[in-house]
This record gives sequence, C-alpha cells and structure tokens, in this order.
Amino acid sequence: RLLESCELIRIAFHDGDGAYLIPLGCVWIDGTFYGVTDPGHKTELASANPNVAFQADTARETGLFDWESVTGQGEFIIVSDAAEKGIALAKLLAFVDTAPDWWKAEQGPRMAAGELLVWRIIPESMTGVRYTAPS
Repeated sequence: RLLESCELIRIAFHDGDGAYLIPLGCVWIDGTFYGVTDPGHKTELASANPNVAFQADTARETGLFDWESVTGQGEFIIVSDAAEKGIALAKLLAFVDTAPDWWKAEQGPRMAAGELLVWRIIPESMTGVRYTAPS
C-alpha cells in the first residue's frame, strides 16, 4: 500500500567513502520505482556505482510518531527504452497538476517534452517497518 501511494523516495548514492542522500519524486509501477531528474552529481555517482539504498515512508503525512517505511537496495539505472520511458512519464505527468507554479513553469514542459532523464530502481531487497505510538 505504501509503495502504491509513494511520491517521494530518499536515495543514498555511493560518494567515495561516504554517501550522497537526496529525496526524489517517484512513482511505483509493477515492482519498480520511476522518476525524472536532470543530469548532475547523482547521475555521475550512479554511473560509477549504480548500487543504491532507498527509503520511502509516510512520515510526511503521518508525522514522527505513527509511520510506515520501506527500505531497501537496488540499482539506479537511467532508462533508455522509449516504451518504458513512455509508461513512466505517463504516470509521472500526474504530478504536474499538483506541483508548485515554479516547478510547472520550469520543469513541467521539459518533463512533457521528454527532456529530463527517466530513472528506475528495481529493488533487489526490501523490508518494511510500521511504528505506532503505544496506546
């Protein structure tokens, strides 16, 4: 249920001896996370080592004291197949309606034109946790 409604995933990329952790918007389609991004530090890190850790959770909606999360590992891959990109973009375009005006003006047209990179993570392992405050 959490993954079906997921709109945000935190991804940790290998950055030398450390990690580079960022949140990215996403959708869950048939067991795979998809999102769009500009090329940059994260895509350079993924090119060098595509193995990432990720977390999706409900804390944004439910707060710190009653949440669910899914964490795992997988590979961050830039999608090159046109059909796969189309499937991902069709679902991701739904976010444009709820995006802030600055994003709609800046990135919305680029997303619709297919100018942003489409990425995917197929989880290799996942685990879930639910934290509920004692009654």
